[in-house]
Amino acid sequence: MEEPQNISDAGVTAPDNSAVNAALLSQQARRRRARLRFSVAVMAALILTGWLASRLLLPDVPKPVLSAKPAPSHPAIAARWARLAPMQRDYESDELIAGDSLAALLARAGIDGVEADAALDALRTEFDPRKLNIGQKVRIFKEWPSDGVADSKAKRFAGFDFIPEPRQRLMVRRTGHLSFDVVKQVRPLSERFFFTDTLISSSVYEAARGGGMSPNLVVELIRLFSFSIDFQRDMREGDQLEVLYTRRFDENNQLAEEGDIIFAALTNRGKRYAYWRLAHDDGSHAYYDENGRSVQRLLMKTPVDGARLSSRFGMRRHPILGYTRLHRGLDFAAPRGTPIYAAGSGTIVALGRNGDYGKYIRIRHRNGYETAYAHLNGYARRLKKGAQVKQGQIIGYVGATGLATGPHLHYEVLRHKKPVNPRDLDVPPERALDATELEKLRNAQTAIGARINALATNDNRLRSLPRRNLSAAQNR
Repeated sequence: MEEPQNISDAGVTAPDNSAVNAALLSQQARRRRARLRFSVAVMAALILTGWLASRLLLPDVPKPVLSAKPAPSHPAIAARWARLAPMQRDYESDELIAGDSLAALLARAGIDGVEADAALDALRTEFDPRKLNIGQKVRIFKEWPSDGVADSKAKRFAGFDFIPEPRQRLMVRRTGHLSFDVVKQVRPLSERFFFTDTLISSSVYEAARGGGMSPNLVVELIRLFSFSIDFQRDMREGDQLEVLYTRRFDENNQLAEEGDIIFAALTNRGKRYAYWRLAHDDGSHAYYDENGRSVQRLLMKTPVDGARLSSRFGMRRHPILGYTRLHRGLDFAAPRGTPIYAAGSGTIVALGRNGDYGKYIRIRHRNGYETAYAHLNGYARRLKKGAQVKQGQIIGYVGATGLATGPHLHYEVLRHKKPVNPRDLDVPPERALDATELEKLRNAQTAIGARINALATNDNRLRSLPRRNLSAAQNR
């Protein structure tokens, strides 16, 4: 019987299971390493792409430089203040009244005279307290130990502070026995814009005040239009007033000071007078019409606010002398003490009493012009013959000195020594813009128009007049 053949003869060997498994594991490891290298390469490529995009495509953003060190304080007082023991403090407020002084205010608060004198001596190294005006608010501080009780016996005078001007605070702080330091602190102010658009029912002054403008800013507004408009004869009920102006606020959101008139327009008898404020490279500013002509003229037509024209230029019967003669100027009736402004910039060539004119000022201007102001009650301080004055500067006050029946300003304009009617003046603008400045004005007009349209919401637009397109009006 034939025996079965062995299939595992010498020419054929059976597969080794352990070798196969090792090969499979090695292959899987290589695949994992390949996938890992691929993932790392992809992530690196993405990171590099993002970095290049941030460097090349995104705008540069300034990076603040941070420091762990505190902001440096006043070098003369930092060490002395750092050594002071911690104290609790509170304050009470008071303000100067008529005939008052800062020393009297401190005495009224119960501050010991010796301590008050020491504090005032420190203040005088930086500020003269005699320059403080009536109504000046002062905070008076008292302090006591941090672990003590706030009773009248534990408290002592710690100093005071006040705001002499909108952008500055003066602080007087106690540093020891009868020892005080004074510090000037800059007050940061933020500027905000306001827009008023109103109809005139009685006067420009009342309309502007009703629109929220301060009295001082309204006076500036009236001066701005006084070069082109005769407020005595030209104004009509229903005329329209538009003003963009600013105000400045402190860190506590309290009004610190009035700002500037940025744009003003007055529609009078259907004619619109529009003026824009433009800052110059030398730090000055002026107002210009849409064609770049300066609003300011060599002379103002009316050098006194709120006055009534009581006598015109020309032949008239004199109210006191009783005979007819040439009245060489205009008379403006106003209450005694009303401020009188220089009609133009120039040099004072006469100041003092002048016969029937009483107290008198004469100013020489450019182009052969002179202006004279008579019957004054008094002169502005520090004025003298030969002094330079600027247009709009207060030079005196309405009175009735000389030959006068009541308080009024007699105003004359002379051209080459000959009297001319102030109402007939047609003097050229103070300044005309060149091409570069005119381009700056166009840019300012565009920016101002955008700001006005942003502020002129439906709640404050006039309903009695059709609304114009402000941007188109300002760029025409």
